Amino acid sequence: MGVGAQTTLDGLLPPSAAQEQKARVESEWGAEAPGREVGSSQRRVRETWSRRLEFTLACVGYAVGLGNVWRFPYLCYRSGGGAFIIPYLVMVLLCGIPLLLMEYTIGQYTSLGPVHALAKICPLLKGVGVATVVISFLLCTYYNVIITW
Repeated sequence: MGVGAQTTLDGLLPPSAAQEQKARVESEWGAEAPGREVGSSQRRVRETWSRRLEFTLACVGYAVGLGNVWRFPYLCYRSGGGAFIIPYLVMVLLCGIPLLLMEYTIGQYTSLGPVHALAKICPLLKGVGVATVVISFLLCTYYNVIITW
């Protein structure tokens, strides 16, 4: 198939079956059905949080992970106890919280996933979005191994 080619079942199926197939695809895909142009005025309706508390609790559950509960006390003990907490808190305040808020803001503004959201802002940042997804995958794999162990 060349560029812009479409696969259709019109010639292979009886007319009623082809219409049923088309209706099923359109109901599953909505305005973004394969082979259908989506204008800039048409956007998919995305789900939103019903309450601010739900969003806040989901963010806290995402941000406070196994590393904060299991690994942080070990690193504190290994690196000198209370002296390690000061640089940790400084880095959380200077880097962690601003980057977290920036990520939330970009996601809210663009209503896209990390790869496409950052690419929409600047095409050069698409690699940062891909790196975010890869790092999340590796961390989830790491945590799953620890949890099952």
